[in-house]
This record gives sequence, C-alpha cells and structure tokens, in this order.
Amino acid sequence: VVHLAQGREKMADDPEITLETYDKHHVKVPKSIATRSAIINMMIEDTGDVNEVVPLADKSCTLNIISRVVDYLKKHAEFEQESAEDEVVNAYDKEYQEQTDEIIFQTILAANFLDIKSLLELMCKKVADEIKKCKTPDDIRERFNIRQDYTPEEVEEVKRAHPWIYDKNAK
Repeated sequence: VVHLAQGREKMADDPEITLETYDKHHVKVPKSIATRSAIINMMIEDTGDVNEVVPLADKSCTLNIISRVVDYLKKHAEFEQESAEDEVVNAYDKEYQEQTDEIIFQTILAANFLDIKSLLELMCKKVADEIKKCKTPDDIRERFNIRQDYTPEEVEEVKRAHPWIYDKNAK
C-alpha cells in the first residue's frame, strides 16, 4: 500500500480513499484530493462508502501515472488554498509537462479516464505546442514516431489536393 498523503493534509475530517491502480497497487489518497477526479467522486458517491477500494480499470492508471496525477492534484489544491500567483502555478505546470512522450500520453489517457479537465488540458497543450513546432505532416510523424500508413500514390494524391499542407513556408 502506497500512502500519498502528506502529514498536514491528513485530517480526521478528510478520510483516506484507497485507489487500486490498473497494475493492482493500492494507493491511499486524501478524499479531498481523490474527489478532484469527477469519476472517483462519482464512484465514491455511488457506493457511499469511503472505505471501499476504488478500482481504476483503465490501463493508463498504473502506479507511476497515478502517483504523478495525485502529485498534480495535491499541488493544485495547495495553490488554491494559498491563492498562489499565476506565475507560480504556470512555472509548476511547465515543469510538470516536461516528461517523456510515453508519460505525457499516458497522463493524457489517465486524466481523460478520471475526468480531470485541468490536467487533460495541460497535457494536451504540451502535445499541441510540440505539433506547432513542426512544419509538415512528415515533421509531425517524425516527432511523434508515427508510421506512414498511406501508400506513395495516396500521399501524392493528398499533396495534389492540398498542397498547402506540405508547404514548409506556410504558417
């Protein structure tokens, strides 16, 4: 069992919720943090029992990713409690985004599954920013290691129909 509660956050009026990750680890999280996920909140409300283990059935919800998600939720709860300056929040978010592509995409999937809109938007923005750096579809495929599934003939047809897509000087 992994405890992700920090001393000052754990209070009698904030019971711990046990989440079961996809890879079968049990993670204890303060209810006030766990219920920032609309899905977890709904699951707890449906059972009415905070002592029941909440299973996270999506394969993106591994111990590693859930630990990162909980860290994000805790930090943002702190920011709200302290009425943190936007620069502080933005600096944290920017640092949080600096991960491998695998972690970024798994975090997007977990945030989507758990219905954590702010985290989903943050990580999708990171992907969008990376796409903006690319000039052509080929650059995007190369950046994200996406294989070309069009035949050469189909690629030529798309280039003829939409030449602006492949124009490296277009913005």
